[in-house]
Amino acid sequence: MNISDYIAELEALINSSKIVSSYNLTIDRKTADIAFVSGKIDFRDGTILDFKEFIEESEGSIEKYKYGYNYRKGSDSIFRYDNAPDPSAKGIKTFPYHKHLQDKTIAESSHVKLSDVLSEIEELFIPDSG
Repeated sequence: MNISDYIAELEALINSSKIVSSYNLTIDRKTADIAFVSGKIDFRDGTILDFKEFIEESEGSIEKYKYGYNYRKGSDSIFRYDNAPDPSAKGIKTFPYHKHLQDKTIAESSHVKLSDVLSEIEELFIPDSG
């Protein structure tokens, strides 16, 4: 898979979600094989997912070196997944992979993908009553 195929997959994934109201993607190609992908997904209940991925195409596959997925309502974080070497997460078994929870605690996490995060949001989704 090359970077263009990966981007197309991301867009297809986002477009397939029934709870997405709009989104934007920014692709910053650093080289032919390296890109910084970032975006914002707006959901029908007013929540937002900001995300970023630093990816590299290598031997026909995509390697994701850094990522962050911040799910929020306004400025209030609901949860955030990332693999930044956060000093407050050093005690976590899955370090550097971790999840920041709404109550400010940090939990173990595997290496997640956008599809994992969208599935989790779909499970939490509460549609507007209007």
